[in-house]
Amino acid sequence: MAAFRFLALLTVGFVLLMFVFLHLASQGRLEREAERVLVGPTFRVEEGGSGSWTIDLGAPRIEQAWPGAQRQPRLFLKGAAGTQVSARAEYLGEDDAVMLDALVGGEHVIGLAGEVPGELEFGPLWLSWEHPLRVTFAVIDAGAEPVEVTPVLRGEPSANYITARKIARGLWTIFTIIGILGFVGLVATQKKLFGAPVGGPRPTGDPS
Repeated sequence: MAAFRFLALLTVGFVLLMFVFLHLASQGRLEREAERVLVGPTFRVEEGGSGSWTIDLGAPRIEQAWPGAQRQPRLFLKGAAGTQVSARAEYLGEDDAVMLDALVGGEHVIGLAGEVPGELEFGPLWLSWEHPLRVTFAVIDAGAEPVEVTPVLRGEPSANYITARKIARGLWTIFTIIGILGFVGLVATQKKLFGAPVGGPRPTGDPS
């Protein structure tokens, strides 16, 4: 009986630790998704040339969709140092009909130097998960040699999301400590669980 009780207690502790591990793993996955970067196809640009990229921000695959915890996506073009490129982003309806312009800055936006060297920034886009997004780049001025460029969508987690993650991690840390302390206290106080005697024998008979 004592061995059975010990095994039951050990199982409870193991399940508690596995639950904590799985929860932390899911927390990490949510945080990685909140910082996802979508990279488009690489294409060569030369003066007068163009390229396009069609994206489904509400794609069924997690790694291809835009996470809801992230702020508005911002459009960049990598590898476009020394070139002048304009971008147009549109949400498409049925039969590829243009529904609305997606770039916040207007219909056509000329890229400006971004924080990353050799990268152009076109600003944020209005976010919609219901319609495919088509981004078209037009090269206004390029150097003597064609260059390869890659469109990128990036964003950052919202302040509300970051606060919620901090609260969740803090609460689960507290509950984990409480659970471990409770498990240790149960083992330390319930000596009878392992068959050890508790207290001395009671006196029998007439005390006089």
